[in-house]
Amino acid sequence: MSTVDLNSFAEQPIEVQLAIAFYIGYSVNIVRATAEERQAHYAVLEQAGLLEPLNP
Repeated sequence: MSTVDLNSFAEQPIEVQLAIAFYIGYSVNIVRATAEERQAHYAVLEQAGLLEPLNP
């Protein structure tokens, strides 16, 4: 699993930026989202190597 340096956040692909923003909003601010929305963003983060797969 890798990490994201927030100083280079703008250099990440837009899909990864959106997924990270969603993950932060969902985790910290308790944003309401459907299971499908969460899975879509989490899948992007898994593919980028930023999250461990939930179902390996």
